[in-house]
Amino acid sequence: MLADLPPTATPIEVGSRIHAAIRERTGAVDPYRRVKEEYNEKALRLYPRLKEYVDASADRLAAALTVAAIGNVIDFGANPDFDLERTLESGMARGLTGTDLPALVERLGEVDGVLYLGDNAGEIVFDRVLVEELVDQGADVTFAVRGAPILNDATVEDARAVGMDRVAEVVSSGTAAPGMLLAQADRGFVDLFSRSELILSKGQGNYEGLSHQDGPVFFVLIVKCPVVGRDLGAEVGDLVLRKAGRTGRGPGSSSAPDPVS
Repeated sequence: MLADLPPTATPIEVGSRIHAAIRERTGAVDPYRRVKEEYNEKALRLYPRLKEYVDASADRLAAALTVAAIGNVIDFGANPDFDLERTLESGMARGLTGTDLPALVERLGEVDGVLYLGDNAGEIVFDRVLVEELVDQGADVTFAVRGAPILNDATVEDARAVGMDRVAEVVSSGTAAPGMLLAQADRGFVDLFSRSELILSKGQGNYEGLSHQDGPVFFVLIVKCPVVGRDLGAEVGDLVLRKAGRTGRGPGSSSAPDPVS
């Protein structure tokens, strides 16, 4: 199967094929269901601590973005050996690296709505902290998740389990790829994406699918592999907020992409 894929296939296209084969051969529609539920619950227990960090910060938006980026470490594809507690402590101490925060603040002042592209279960609790801050600043937020189970990526069911539907409109992208593949998304979602005046894209998978995009897209993630790090001009472990157009060619252009990063 892998031999038949073109060399230009992006990591999320490769990952989609791999995990479709896993589901077919095991008969398990959602092989990561248990770990998704576990990390949704773990993250909800951390929620008060995350809110306290934002409340104590002089720059609430920067703190909420830091929290969201830290949550991106919860990844059983690219980074299954992550240490959530250590990442939380170090991330809160270091904050964002290579930040385009001024550009984001400017854009937030110009628009009414934000399309927020979610990534993983558990992580979406950290996203909720940022979504709540955006709502408090007057933005209407639409939170997009995967259309079907893939890895530990969040679905509508996961978003509802952590209360995201109480603070934002939750929608499905329609894609079951471990990242944003607009070519596989529902027509209605593609319409929404194209009309959105500000898009926050969480995680490496979404970056891998959208890094070539121009327009009002801001990427929020923790760098988990050197391929993406080189593309962003960052180090593995950095918490990054980067505006589209200030990134490299995209990790899909690498001759040896990590298929599940």
